[in-house]
Amino acid sequence: MNKIYYSLGILFFVIMQIAVAFTLVVVFQGVLTMNSGLSILLAVPLTVAIAFLTSRMVSRNTVTMRYALVVLAYIVMQTGLALVASTLLASIFNVTNQALLIGLSSILSFTVGLVVILLILRRDEQLDGGLRGPKMKTGETVAWSIIGIFLVFGTQIVAGLIQSLLFDIDQGSKNTADLVAIAQEFLPFIIVIAVIGPIIEELVFRKAIFGWLYRRTNFFVAGLISSLIFAVIHFDFEHILIYGAMGFAFAFLYVKTKRIIVPIIAHIALNSFVVVVQVLFIDKINEFMDTATFISTMIGMILL
Repeated sequence: MNKIYYSLGILFFVIMQIAVAFTLVVVFQGVLTMNSGLSILLAVPLTVAIAFLTSRMVSRNTVTMRYALVVLAYIVMQTGLALVASTLLASIFNVTNQALLIGLSSILSFTVGLVVILLILRRDEQLDGGLRGPKMKTGETVAWSIIGIFLVFGTQIVAGLIQSLLFDIDQGSKNTADLVAIAQEFLPFIIVIAVIGPIIEELVFRKAIFGWLYRRTNFFVAGLISSLIFAVIHFDFEHILIYGAMGFAFAFLYVKTKRIIVPIIAHIALNSFVVVVQVLFIDKINEFMDTATFISTMIGMILL
């Protein structure tokens, strides 16, 4: 079994370094306007240096190094892996539809990213990772998984109302709308929104970032910093209050149960609800709303 993990680790380590090299080339060419030859010439030694530093981090295998690697893997997944996947799909398979390109490249990059993060966190708790203290028993964990779903939904509703009443900000999220638009054109993208994305985000923002900070500070400081990062990374600054509040709710569930699976379940439930409402059943909901509007109009005319 260890040989299998070792082989997978080597494979995905190489994939991640290819993604890093590709990203560096793109940055050198696109941002610094260098020619392709010079970009590759500079990218190669930098990639080797990053690979060396990464291997050193892997070999040390402390809690700090593991969690730093998780964050690094997330960054590479969102940049280099996504760029590599979209470039290959466009150039080799001639994928030109924007929604299809984003959907397929996201599925590929998020899947690889999840595998890498899981490999990094393998045996994490046996190596002094995770939150200290006794974990909830199975029955309590199931109960809090259910409670957590309602807690997160309630937190989002309250934060949305505060945002709307005090700051006059519409509750509709552009980030959510963009993701839903892609899923409506390419249904398999739903798996990224509803399952893979939430799992990765909880492992990165709660287990790694919040968990590392919580061991060194307290709940409020760790929750505030990790929730702000969680909110900012969604690039929907108008709704930063909602994302921040949700981050605190997920962090509370993690601390309460000492099990990362609980906020993962709550996060998956929240995102799945959005997918079901806005993607799978949107036509039926619109029909229902049209019918309800018609009925209310007719009732109003009768009363008049």
